[in-house]
Amino acid sequence: MLVLCLALLGPWMREAWQHFLLPAFSPFVAGCGALAARTVGTVALLVLPVLLLVLLVRRGFCRFACPTGLLLELVARLRGADAPDVPKKFPRLNSVIALLTLGGAALGYPLLLWLDPLALFNGFLGAWRWPLQLVTLAAGVPLVVVLVLELIRPGLWCARLCPLGATQEWLAWPRERLQGEPPPIAGRRAFLAAGGGAVGVLLVGVARGQQQPLRPPGALGAEKFSGVCLRCGNCERACPARIIRPDLGATGLANLLTPTLRFATDYCRENCTQCLEVCPSGALARLPLEQKRRHIIGRAQLDLDSCLLAAGQECTECIKSCPFEALAVQSKDGGFSTQPVLDAAKCNGCGACEANCPVRPRRAIRVISPTGAACRRAS
Repeated sequence: MLVLCLALLGPWMREAWQHFLLPAFSPFVAGCGALAARTVGTVALLVLPVLLLVLLVRRGFCRFACPTGLLLELVARLRGADAPDVPKKFPRLNSVIALLTLGGAALGYPLLLWLDPLALFNGFLGAWRWPLQLVTLAAGVPLVVVLVLELIRPGLWCARLCPLGATQEWLAWPRERLQGEPPPIAGRRAFLAAGGGAVGVLLVGVARGQQQPLRPPGALGAEKFSGVCLRCGNCERACPARIIRPDLGATGLANLLTPTLRFATDYCRENCTQCLEVCPSGALARLPLEQKRRHIIGRAQLDLDSCLLAAGQECTECIKSCPFEALAVQSKDGGFSTQPVLDAAKCNGCGACEANCPVRPRRAIRVISPTGAACRRAS
């Protein structure tokens, strides 16, 4: 599996598939993502071979196919043969994490979905993209933390923390029940863990903050997106305009490392759906091109006090660059002066106007998040 993951990065692979397939194999991602998004796409079929393996063999994926597990095994060997075993008294937090996330997914917000080991591995591989930047390398930090933890306490992640491992145990339990095996967590504690995920959804709004960032087209609403998003960096790598950047906490802790849009140098191109094709969790809907063009990313906001055209200078950059003809020149003061005017019904917030505005440092026209922080499709 490790060799297969590295092969996905090769030039022979279609770019949309390079970092998309790996997280889609995880039953933890597929199940919680589908429950939160309330939809199951054809991508869910990728998880069927893994389901068959884990149903037949206890933790079969962990034993034979998990690339993160192989890396952790290699790191643990650095401690030598005298590496201590995981304390048996250490609580089985992996089942708690899995049930917390499942309980949150029932309310549309899977709290810890991004802790899936395939998502961590995928984010690490994708972080190494030229030119290297601090914001893109941030996607690889979670796996580094797990590797360091393995160096300190070998076996702790796989045996006590990994939610995908716990998911496999729960999937295998109905068969093992016939053999008298107890559930991974007793019924009462399992109920409390799942209920805790539901309560966490009610509290996560505080961590998310009031200000909501601009999201790529097709994004779920703000109340669900940061929970379903894996922080895998797929959309960022796929974007040909390089306008998708990870949130570094400016809009709340719950949005940390989720994708946001920056229109400093380019815009969301009207003929592109590449970011939508590589999202493995359903945080970005796989919209056809025509629907994507109608999806409201944000709303443009004019600042006439700093606009060159409104100040009497010859500038129509925003008007010329708008692919939807949502901007036009309007006469004022009896025809002695002009200013740009926005037709909000035609604007989907693609950012072409902001990217081409020559005013610095703050553009005279900027795209902001829609009111209510949830992107909705235009009619």
